[in-house]
Amino acid sequence: MIWLTWRQHRIEALVVLGALAVGGVFLLITGLNMAHTLQESGLGACLASHPTDYPSACGSLGTLFLQQYGPFIPFAFALLLMPILLGAMVGAPLVAREYEQRTNLLVWMQSITRTRWLTVKLALVLGATALLGAALMVMLMRWYTPFDQFIGKFNEVAFDFSGPVLIASSVMALALGIAAGALTRRTVAAIFLTLALLVGIRILVEFNLRPNYQPQIVVTWPLTDNLNQGNPPITLGREDWQVGSGFLDPQGNRTNGIRCDLPGSNDPFQCAKAEGYRGNYLAYQPADRFWTFQWIETGIYLAISALAIALTFWLVRRRLT
Repeated sequence: MIWLTWRQHRIEALVVLGALAVGGVFLLITGLNMAHTLQESGLGACLASHPTDYPSACGSLGTLFLQQYGPFIPFAFALLLMPILLGAMVGAPLVAREYEQRTNLLVWMQSITRTRWLTVKLALVLGATALLGAALMVMLMRWYTPFDQFIGKFNEVAFDFSGPVLIASSVMALALGIAAGALTRRTVAAIFLTLALLVGIRILVEFNLRPNYQPQIVVTWPLTDNLNQGNPPITLGREDWQVGSGFLDPQGNRTNGIRCDLPGSNDPFQCAKAEGYRGNYLAYQPADRFWTFQWIETGIYLAISALAIALTFWLVRRRLT
């Protein structure tokens, strides 16, 4: 079974390894250049000398660094699409293609039970996917080290590859693809279903659940005559995650802008005061919650993976061919 599984999926495995190698070479070259620039420009020494007031002390150097290497960040984000594509292009056909081509019957008629057939396939592909996610995590974390020194990793992009979340999300993508294939028994339908499930889950987790794994810390202060430059009574650290900022309306709800129905008023400050706006707010998650959030999200993805694998076994064992 191990040899057969490798023969069936060796092309996909070689393509994934090739893509990982190309990405690794790019990350290695650009990472070395970023580390060299960080030290030669003096930005690294400046950040070490000003751990708390680095935005004002090292602002110009940081701006130049971001202008030079910031365009590479979308490439790192693009590499995070690899697990999604793996789930759609490898996971979805894993079982669905067997049903379409009826090759599963050939195996089952050779004294190999459905459970053993599926267990071997899942163990190999899920194990390989976990290793792929771990390798990708290590490469991206090392590449991101220069950025981490002044913008941190507790943000929407770096959080996804700065811990076990990347491994768990990779396993989840493949598990959902396999379950979709077992459910639909059609490769194309399974691919579209997998993509829809992954996009829906990631949107729900990243934009709704992640900012609220623990209650947000909200800082408020009175309105000032310069609404856009009111100073909060707190300075966020490099690793703190700013979730949102804006104004508190008359009901105490958070809002990004001020709605003024006061006729003839051209002064935003006076209009906000007249409408009853209570002040400004800043919502954030402190840096010491980073690993707690990592393990919470990892647990969510692994739980979804376990449910998808259980559904796959149930479908394969109980459904009539």
